[in-house]
Amino acid sequence: MKRKLTNNLLLKIISVIAAILLWGVVINIDNPTDTFIVNGIPIKVLNEKTAITDNNLTYELPEEKTVSVEVTARRQDRRKISAEDFAATIDLNEIYGATGSVEINIEVINNKNLIRTWTQITRSVRVDVESMQTKNFEIHVLPVGNLEETYTFSQSSVSPGNVRVTAPESVMSRIDHAGIEIDVSGATDSVQEIGKIKLYTDEESHDELDLSDPRVVLNITEAEVTLGVVKTNQISVDIQVTGQDAVADGCKYINYTCDPQTILVTGPRSQIADFAKLTIVEDLTGVNGNVTKVYEIQDYLPKGLEVADGQPETIEVTYQIDRLEQKSFYIVRNQIQLLGVSDQLEYRLGEEDGITVTLTGLSEDIERMQSKDISVILDVESYTEPGTYSSEPVVELPEEYRDYFKVTVGHVRVIVTRPESEESFSEESSFGESIPESSSAGGATDGETEDSGERETEREDSGTVSATVPADETETSLESSGEVGR
Repeated sequence: MKRKLTNNLLLKIISVIAAILLWGVVINIDNPTDTFIVNGIPIKVLNEKTAITDNNLTYELPEEKTVSVEVTARRQDRRKISAEDFAATIDLNEIYGATGSVEINIEVINNKNLIRTWTQITRSVRVDVESMQTKNFEIHVLPVGNLEETYTFSQSSVSPGNVRVTAPESVMSRIDHAGIEIDVSGATDSVQEIGKIKLYTDEESHDELDLSDPRVVLNITEAEVTLGVVKTNQISVDIQVTGQDAVADGCKYINYTCDPQTILVTGPRSQIADFAKLTIVEDLTGVNGNVTKVYEIQDYLPKGLEVADGQPETIEVTYQIDRLEQKSFYIVRNQIQLLGVSDQLEYRLGEEDGITVTLTGLSEDIERMQSKDISVILDVESYTEPGTYSSEPVVELPEEYRDYFKVTVGHVRVIVTRPESEESFSEESSFGESIPESSSAGGATDGETEDSGERETEREDSGTVSATVPADETETSLESSGEVGR
């Protein structure tokens, strides 16, 4: 029996197989297999120089530049397996142009005997490829802080004055200018220092571009800055107008507007202290409408003074010249007053029923006038004998309008008679009021009190009409002796 057991080959083979199976069962029960994810496998880029750099291109991978795999291994070996056991690569020569994607190749490089199986999770990655650009930017000086009062900046210089920037096209399109920030708080003299060059995306807000991107390269990172600081003085702009009374016929000078009204100038302190205003003289003779003129400030400054940096270089002045309009007012005889009457004589108007008074002025002023606002006075003091006289009326306007109008009125005929030679004196030919020598031009006698209401009614009823002025018409101008215009 013993011999049968020890010399039986088949039995030995069966025993070995059974032992192996039993050992496998024990291993599976005591150390089973697990499936788990291995993250953080870095992507290595191949052929970057030939595919990208040599073609003046650049590329950018997604922010997550790693991939993951799913691994099956014994539980006891799980802790021994990590991202370092795998290698992930992409070949930039194999970028698919339509989508910009490239296949990810993963292989096991360590602990191959511990990894039973593995599955690639991420199979491709998108690569953004774009052109590289190189551009020169002038370096601006950007003061930070405020100078001492009454000081300003003069000329500035930067050495070197330009910086050469190489960057991806998408980044380059965002760059507006290069600059160096200089602290000038409380400065009263020129500032000189070496500053760091920065790139900005906006001229007004000076938003700074992040230079941590290794693809953005500057040929220099610093430059020397000299910023001049000089004394200033604020002066007023004085516009002197001549010929305002000699503008074109039918026009009137009103006023002017000036922008700016003050400017800052720089120069030697002694010279600035003696210069208080900038004077511009303009002749408006013959001008027939509004006119705008631009003056170069520097042309009106004395030698040695200059316009401060940041100040306008020109002054714009608009001279307002308006067209005049005419309006005629018919003053009936009852509204005409006599000055210097004699008790020994009687006076009456000729065949005319009234007097036409023409006002020339701005339309807005003329529209405010009414015939009742106009007083007409005839001075008959010199008419001492009966006869027919040609008299020039005196026209009086309300005080607030006396400087606004040119007045035109014609001569009128005054017939003087003695009472005994004119027994029947027609009431229709008599004047509305007579002013004795002792009374004022606007006064009235006691005898006129009763019919004053009637005359006032007649004045209100009198309108404005056009009339033909007699050939001996003259003009009386009531123009301002001072500056024309309100």
